[in-house]
Amino acid sequence: MRETRLWSLHILVLPIIAILLGMHFAVMHYAPVFYGMSVEEARDFDTMIERGKSVTQLVLYILLLAAALYHGMYGVRGIIRELPLTPAFAKIVDIGIVSFGLFIFALGTYVTWWTFSFKIGG
Repeated sequence: MRETRLWSLHILVLPIIAILLGMHFAVMHYAPVFYGMSVEEARDFDTMIERGKSVTQLVLYILLLAAALYHGMYGVRGIIRELPLTPAFAKIVDIGIVSFGLFIFALGTYVTWWTFSFKIGG
């Protein structure tokens, strides 16, 4: 039952990733179409910092990070767990995947928070 819930969540995050990634692409790669600015302007440091100060941007990037990391880490776990592993090594793989995912989530959240709280000139 637990594995069914984990796999179901793995599938259910796909539409979330698609929507949030689509929004990211709209902002970053289709800025001339949606915002009337060049792609270079959209990727400019000052523009990025200004956009990063939005609470919406903060929440959406952290949600995208969480959904993509869960989907990716669960997929990698599934590939590794298909190998003939002892139960003890399977547990080590699970703990390693969760630990690595939490580390990357913490790092990504830190960078997103840093952008959100960045003070220009200080």
